[in-house]
Amino acid sequence: MTDRRDELKESAAQCLGLAHSTTDPRTRAALLTMAQKLYDRASKRADDYEAAQREFNDRQMLPQSPMQHQQPKKDD
Repeated sequence: MTDRRDELKESAAQCLGLAHSTTDPRTRAALLTMAQKLYDRASKRADDYEAAQREFNDRQMLPQSPMQHQQPKKDD
């Protein structure tokens, strides 16, 4: 079984290959951006991701403010 980082790097390499083969400048820019994001994600430590995921989950468990629970007023 391949590592997730290897999969991301492979996808980044595929994006680079496609970027080099296209003649459309916008498509090339989008593919290069995607390749960079995939490579950056593959290069991040797993601990960073897990810490970010924990922080996100913790924020989801916080009580919501009363303004978020207000019902629309009915017209009389």
